[in-house]
Amino acid sequence: MDSFSKFTQNVSTNWSPFAEKLASEKLTSNAEVTELPTDYVALEQRYEAVRHATQSLVRLTRSYTAPPNNFDVQALQQQFTTLTSKIGGKRDAEAVAAAHRKEEDSVPNTFQHAIARASLDVSERVGLEEPLGAALFKFGSIEEKVGNEKIKQDRSIHAKFIEPMAATLESGVALAQNARKEVASARLTLDAAKAAFKSAKPTHVDAARRDVEAAEDHFVTVVEEAMRLMRSIVESPAPLRHLSDFVAAQLAFHKEAAALLEDLAPEIEEIQVTQEALYRHENK
Repeated sequence: MDSFSKFTQNVSTNWSPFAEKLASEKLTSNAEVTELPTDYVALEQRYEAVRHATQSLVRLTRSYTAPPNNFDVQALQQQFTTLTSKIGGKRDAEAVAAAHRKEEDSVPNTFQHAIARASLDVSERVGLEEPLGAALFKFGSIEEKVGNEKIKQDRSIHAKFIEPMAATLESGVALAQNARKEVASARLTLDAAKAAFKSAKPTHVDAARRDVEAAEDHFVTVVEEAMRLMRSIVESPAPLRHLSDFVAAQLAFHKEAAALLEDLAPEIEEIQVTQEALYRHENK
């Protein structure tokens, strides 16, 4: 028991939620509660923060890289159909919408691609000889390229961030969670052994003491293993490497998108200025 006493000599008043539950249950029955080592409790809190952060980041990043859902696409399609019906009539709008739906199966599905398709189709209905048609054609062509860059970014983030972070949750975190359950189980077993020792008859004291010592040894072993697994999650440099890859993918996308839009902006502005001058001249 001396080695166990040294192992648990520094106890913490900060309990994990699960530890608080165990303590509450034990105190209500006036039974002895084995306190968790200070280092274990502190590490458990750090581990929980990392685990929850990893889960949240994986979930949010999956949403960030996912294509628009059906509702988003249908809403955009409805707006597009309404616009084309005003320009070319209901029959033309239905024909263009049908062709648009057919293309959706083969064209990458991002908001940028959806906007590009709508802009290019409307530019044809308006006519490239019209300022609006010419501007929409240029805009749609650039948006398609931006959409292609978005797909490159999403694939990179999925391969270099989502997949390895999810693998961490499925392997390392899962092992640590199981180890924590082992600690909780071993702790209850030790508490039961201590209670049995206190109430043991003189003829059973030696056997009860051996049970306590065995339970203590097992408790120390599972605590050390749980700490090893939790520390491997908390101190691993892998998440920082994956985060760096995430940032690099975003940076590459925004650089390419900015370069494309910087080339487009003066062309759209030139069309707008020319059309505004003609409009004012004709409406003097």
